[in-house]
Amino acid sequence: MSDRPDPSGGDPHSTATDKAIDAVLSRQQIADLTMAYCRGVDRADEALLKSIFHDDSVVVSGAFNGNGQQFATEICGIVRAVFDQTFHSIANQWIEVTGDTAVGETYVIAVSSMTDLEMGKSEMLSGGRYLDRFSRREGVWKFAARTFVSDWSRVDKTSCDMNGGPGASSDLQGKQGPDDPVYAMWN
Repeated sequence: MSDRPDPSGGDPHSTATDKAIDAVLSRQQIADLTMAYCRGVDRADEALLKSIFHDDSVVVSGAFNGNGQQFATEICGIVRAVFDQTFHSIANQWIEVTGDTAVGETYVIAVSSMTDLEMGKSEMLSGGRYLDRFSRREGVWKFAARTFVSDWSRVDKTSCDMNGGPGASSDLQGKQGPDDPVYAMWN
């Protein structure tokens, strides 16, 4: 660090470059949180989801509104009970970091397959945005608040082959829980 005064009037031991580097690193860590969220929901991984929400965080999603730790438990139960498979994909992402707090807007497209008594196998395709508040505590970024805004949604009878296509091995199909192939990479 430089001993030059900070032109913004802050800590004289922190330069504008140091703050810019911290902001870039913070944005990447926050982007990683949003991707971990998608994996946590899609794999119904309660432990992963709990690890990315502060204990006093708040989630407003429609499916569940309340504490982030409780959301992790509830959403995983919903995913296991209702959906055969879920797939979240993050698109545009805007994150603004101010010291140890940040706000963000993340576009998401999600596909969920389910079996319904009326429709049989169906797919829900939805698009929306996550409006987030993040905070860094003891050097670790986590969600402080997350709200899902639904922009559009549709449900159709499925035309999708959920068996991975011709010649696909069942070992290489996406699954909920620790049987998904991604977990073998960390075991």
